[in-house]
Amino acid sequence: MSLLIESIKVLDGEFYNLSYHEQRMNRSLRLLCGVHDLFDLHAFLEEVERPLTGLHKCRIVYDDQTMDVEFIPYTPKAINSLRLVEHDRIHYEFKYADRKTINRLFDLRDNCDDILIVKRGLVTDSSFSNIVFKKGKQWYTPWSPLLKGTMRQNLLERELIIEEEITRHDIRTFDSFKLINAMLEFDSPEVVISNILG
Repeated sequence: MSLLIESIKVLDGEFYNLSYHEQRMNRSLRLLCGVHDLFDLHAFLEEVERPLTGLHKCRIVYDDQTMDVEFIPYTPKAINSLRLVEHDRIHYEFKYADRKTINRLFDLRDNCDDILIVKRGLVTDSSFSNIVFKKGKQWYTPWSPLLKGTMRQNLLERELIIEEEITRHDIRTFDSFKLINAMLEFDSPEVVISNILG
């Protein structure tokens, strides 16, 4: 089994959305490694020395035997265009460190900044984040993501976004989109829908 990863936002020494990350880690350890004892992520990170100023990504690489932590200074990438790519067999329900298939698809982006993966006609994710689409004043997210991200779950529970079946043909019915993940909150840049190509 490939190692798993968890990426957590750290701003001025404070960890964000830990309960969502902990839930995902415990689910992965239970289903993939047979570990039923709950892992206390908050207690674990309290013992880890961390940067106290600036924005960092806390990257945890783990399985049932390993738990490596590093802090990486973070600057958001400017994503202004997406290339639609199709792959009907891609599977990324768990946040594996092995991203070979996603990286191969990313190489198909041509002159776009990133990709938007379509699986069996349904919109899923970009190469590194979930996506939300705006129509009028309402935001929607595909109910068929490759990975159910922590920020996506947070926004769903706060009823700021709604799950919807979104096909590649539905894309043009929206006005704009945003990319969201643990590091990109709901205030990430909004991009016009015509910047999704292909």
